[in-house]
Amino acid sequence: MNTKRTLLSTSITSILSLSLLLSANVNAAAENAGEFYLGAKTGWANFDFDPADASNVDDDAWAGSVYGGYQFNTWLSLEGGYNYLGKSHYDAEKTKLQNFELGAKADWNITDSWNLFGKLGGAYNNVQASNFAGDDNNISLMLGAGIEYQISHNWRLRGEYQWFDNAGDNVSDGAGYRAQPDVNYVSVGIAYYFGQAAVAEATPMAAPVEDQPMVEEPVQESAPVVAEAPKEELAVTLSTGAFTHDSTELTPAAKESMHPVADKLKAEPELTVEIVGHTDSSGSEAYNQKLSQQRAQSAADYLVSQDVDANRIVVKGEGETGPIADNATAEGREKNRRVEVFYERK
Repeated sequence: MNTKRTLLSTSITSILSLSLLLSANVNAAAENAGEFYLGAKTGWANFDFDPADASNVDDDAWAGSVYGGYQFNTWLSLEGGYNYLGKSHYDAEKTKLQNFELGAKADWNITDSWNLFGKLGGAYNNVQASNFAGDDNNISLMLGAGIEYQISHNWRLRGEYQWFDNAGDNVSDGAGYRAQPDVNYVSVGIAYYFGQAAVAEATPMAAPVEDQPMVEEPVQESAPVVAEAPKEELAVTLSTGAFTHDSTELTPAAKESMHPVADKLKAEPELTVEIVGHTDSSGSEAYNQKLSQQRAQSAADYLVSQDVDANRIVVKGEGETGPIADNATAEGREKNRRVEVFYERK
């Protein structure tokens, strides 16, 4: 078995193993599920010609691409794109390669912002040669792997490596030489996801009640008084968009939503407040519990910064145990990632 085939076998094994690993791992902040995306990338392509002992080989070229896809869930996307892989020289020949690719992309989220990914699919190649007997179109295997950084809900940076097997293996000069390079492509790029992060939703305040004339009623013997349990009232719900990405810090908009809560607590000393954090079911139970507790605590810390006594605030993290929507859909997961603030009147 020659070196190229050994490399191919090793590459396939590595990428498939990585893809299986990716499919088993998700993170609580998978905010782009159910969204389309478009991107562009540029980099360097290397042509691995066969035979390797050809003279006058210039096998490095600038390359550029556009790509897009659809993210089905927290870890799986379908992605396609166009790649201009540049020009190379092989003996007296000049070849230009471009292709269209389509494949599955599997993500493994390391943190809220960083994820690794693997790709497996195919490419439809077009090789244009200067002296060989005609141009060539063929289909070849495509493997890829890389890392992404999520700048915000809508923007992701990407670093990627791709390998295309035997692009254009039918272009021949009739003397046994073939323009059948394997192509190694290293690139950096950026993508835009067509979705919108949820924002903090404040519960509407009740309208003021106008004073009514006093009407005297006949005095009746009153029934024994039974002590009522504390009354609970939802004050505000902070969604995922209320926190800066990959952080438990409140956004300015979320702080604005919490400001009336602070004012009401200062105006009514008999009120206390309970703050409860929730997540969706993505990621581990332990991670979700910690995240929900930290985000609830951030809301409590803001109230304390507004001169609300910490003894009047109860903080809870319930992780993924209190869903209000179906975690099987992107919309449902978005609703489940929230912090709820309740007034309690004793």
